[in-house]
Amino acid sequence: MSTIDGADERAMFGQGPVVVFRWRNADGWPVDYVSSNVRDVLGYSPDEFVSGAVSYASLVHEADLPRVASEVTRASEAPVTSFEHEPYRVRRRDGQQRWFYDFTNVVRDERGRATHFDGYIIDITRWVHAEAEKQELERRLLHAQKLESLGVLAGGVAHDFNNLLTAILGQVGIVRRELDRRDVELAKVRHGVEQIDSIGKRAADLTRQLLAYSGRGSRVVEPVHLGALVREMASILDVARSKKATLHQQLSDDTPLIVADRSQMQQVVLNLLTNASEALGDKPGTITVRTSRAHFTARDLRERLDDSSDFAEGTYAVLEVEDTGVGMTEEQQRRLFEPFFTTKFAGRGLGLSAVLGIVRAHRGAIRTRSTVGRGTSFFLAFPAADVERVSHPPPLASPPLRGSGAILVADDESFVRRTLASVLGAQGFVVIEADNGAEAIARYREQRDSIVLAILDMTMPELSGVEVLRALRAIDPTLRVVLSSGYSDVAANLFDEQPTAFLQKPYTLEELEAVLRSVID
Repeated sequence: MSTIDGADERAMFGQGPVVVFRWRNADGWPVDYVSSNVRDVLGYSPDEFVSGAVSYASLVHEADLPRVASEVTRASEAPVTSFEHEPYRVRRRDGQQRWFYDFTNVVRDERGRATHFDGYIIDITRWVHAEAEKQELERRLLHAQKLESLGVLAGGVAHDFNNLLTAILGQVGIVRRELDRRDVELAKVRHGVEQIDSIGKRAADLTRQLLAYSGRGSRVVEPVHLGALVREMASILDVARSKKATLHQQLSDDTPLIVADRSQMQQVVLNLLTNASEALGDKPGTITVRTSRAHFTARDLRERLDDSSDFAEGTYAVLEVEDTGVGMTEEQQRRLFEPFFTTKFAGRGLGLSAVLGIVRAHRGAIRTRSTVGRGTSFFLAFPAADVERVSHPPPLASPPLRGSGAILVADDESFVRRTLASVLGAQGFVVIEADNGAEAIARYREQRDSIVLAILDMTMPELSGVEVLRALRAIDPTLRVVLSSGYSDVAANLFDEQPTAFLQKPYTLEELEAVLRSVID
């Protein structure tokens, strides 16, 4: 009967999944001893290991062997008495690949040199596979949840856009019929056009919410005082809230400035107030909007913010919106920031999911607390800006743009090209159209002497706007190029080539003229 350190091998290790080894600290790790159950675990007899006929190192997976060897070397050279290997793969006699956990004691001589290793290995293949299956199930579940959210998102967007398009088409029909009459009433035509303009801006606002939700929205950042911003929105908030709601504003002048997009901050305030108003329903209640200055320590951040991992100790601007409404259940709170989720009815809009996207895009954090029957509170914190309060003078009115020469317009959407051709033609320019990137380069080669400017869509067939930009600049490095896209974040990712200006879709006539004027002048 074999023994190790006086223990009965048969009683301790004759059966079961734990295999005990002793090997020498020498080339090839020659084995002095291995428990008999190695035959069941690896398929080789103890004699095959002890005689050297089989090398344990030769059974370790070739991808894992260098790591296992380095772990042995580090343990031998360090003053440690034991160490654990990260799980590694071993090949059985029958060719099966198994995962092993390995714990080893280091035996040293009187000089402290490692002479032997006593340890045990355990086959953990079943646990490794179970963990892999668990991760795969979690991945599939997450994918299914994303698909479900996308389905809700697509349905909500289609609902909102169909309403907007119905209104646009209706107004267009009214204007067309009025223009067909001999006694045209210009007031009706103007009213219809103004309605189309207003509805179009609402559609543009919906796309901005979508971009905010995806984290790819446009942001024109400037110093913003949250208290002043809420005061400026007084009339809007008065219309948005329930008539039975009493609105209390507790706005501190000491609230620090933040660097933010003003319109997106307005959207945050409006969405939170709308949510609070709907929570009150038809019953009277109170909505409180509060701004303040706060200095958060690391402990404060952990306690007051749901996710404080990326926040540093310092001064923050705080925005709070509280209501005394119906409150939410735990399930409703878990789904609160899903797109188009509402406790009222389907298809409401992006709402709080857009708020979350905007807050994150501004490096802020949001905390929600709610109790059924007692109301809900939203606590938002934004890092204070290192700037002084500034005022912006109103922009001076600019005369209509007039120019000459040819402008290359490359866009795969024909209605965009036709609109630009009409607008730019009325301003004195000749418009050369291209519906893809390759055609844009060809048109420029043909008429480069007359082209003073190129307006390129970011995403086109054949070649992208960036690729066309590079090709045109290779022909003429001084060419003025305006890149246009529905995404604003692409302008910062153009590598070595930067456009002269960037124009985000959708844009108004005034915005187009302002960009062209700055480029041409």
